[in-house]
Amino acid sequence: MTRREWLGNMLLGGAVALLASCGGDEDEEPPPDAEPTPRTGNVVAAAKEPQALRLAWLEHPNAVNPPKPSILGREALRGWNDGSIPGRPDESTLEHTPIPLKRDENQRIQLSISVMDFLAAGAAGGVAAADVVWLPRYADIFFLIQTELFTPLDRWLQADKRAPLDAFGEEALRLVRINGRTLGLPLAVAPGVLGYNADRFQGASVPPAASAWTWQEFIDAGKQLTQDVDGDGALDQWGFAANWDFPDWLPLLLQEGGEVVDLDTGRIEMDAPASARALTAWDEFGRVHGIHPYGPEVSGDDLRGWGDAQQSGMRFSRFVKQAWHYWPDFAPMPRGPQTTTPLGLEEALAVPAAAAEDSAYAALVPLAHWIGERRVLPAVTAGWQYIENPDTDHFDLIFPEANQEVAVYALENAKASYAASSSAISYHLFQQVTLPLARGEVGVEQAIDQAVAWLQSYVTE
Repeated sequence: MTRREWLGNMLLGGAVALLASCGGDEDEEPPPDAEPTPRTGNVVAAAKEPQALRLAWLEHPNAVNPPKPSILGREALRGWNDGSIPGRPDESTLEHTPIPLKRDENQRIQLSISVMDFLAAGAAGGVAAADVVWLPRYADIFFLIQTELFTPLDRWLQADKRAPLDAFGEEALRLVRINGRTLGLPLAVAPGVLGYNADRFQGASVPPAASAWTWQEFIDAGKQLTQDVDGDGALDQWGFAANWDFPDWLPLLLQEGGEVVDLDTGRIEMDAPASARALTAWDEFGRVHGIHPYGPEVSGDDLRGWGDAQQSGMRFSRFVKQAWHYWPDFAPMPRGPQTTTPLGLEEALAVPAAAAEDSAYAALVPLAHWIGERRVLPAVTAGWQYIENPDTDHFDLIFPEANQEVAVYALENAKASYAASSSAISYHLFQQVTLPLARGEVGVEQAIDQAVAWLQSYVTE
């Protein structure tokens, strides 16, 4: 069995199990691996009368990595209306409904508020703003789908005996379940990777990062990359930079068998013993090994290398199509007790609570399958074959060959993480854990207590 077949079987098997838990037929055999198109029979019966359906998405004026939704959105509209998207209701049409961008008094863009105002305005008028909404990560998907502005999908999924969830990876599906309800369908995911600057490695005579890297090798490289370049007695280049939209200690925590929080069950797990082991190891990066800024004067910008990104040789981040300019090379996360790496949700489709329900669901599933096959790292497993064998129809999956192996390796070892998916959770964990530890203001146990207290308020709001 090839790695690709193994990966697809693993994820498809998990999706079947999830469907069964939602009321699907447990006696049905999962379908064999197949090409992603054509796909038929994955939606409820089409309406008898022609329908005009609306797909809404939010543009970010600066977000081009991955490409803006409009690039693929135009293709989705064209494919739907010319009949080439499998599973679409017969004689239906699809049109784009833009979500207007809101700004505050300082002209800062308010992305999540833009989506909320768009949906609330439609509901207040008695007409849904759209049938399906395309949610990007930069608008904080988890914040939005917990606002009751979107309708749960479980009753449709329970009634649909044709297994629409079979196309999705198990870990991706975990990330659209909140408080026991499925509130969307995942389009794109992003596992954690190590971004690094190969030129810095070469200059310090450090072998480049590799898939078999251990944490000890990561630390050793970080020490050699931490230097006083100008000879003034103060360090000005560091081995490692933190990241406040992706907790740096999260890979260590997951590899120790721990978790931060499960928003599906509402269970907070950060007070388990694995957290103490993981945070102690992360704290030692700065306190003992000195591979990132550490001490009472350290600021958030210092820790992230924000003032001078070139001062840091390595950084943890989500996989993206094109790496950060200052960390242009990718490698898998270093290995610990497990090879687990965090998996974050990048995009999802959801149905507004005020939508015409059955027709919205009939549009949701074929759109999620078609769009999902074409995202940078798709949540739809049928699209994963194009990571190593890209074609022009799946243009978003064409990226440098050097990154393909990293992407596949990371997906094989990915574990769904709400902390890696929500910008709000990540930001607060940076403030409650990462920065106080780096400043030496708190010990590991106190940092855990602060994180648990904040997480308790988050899950009960």
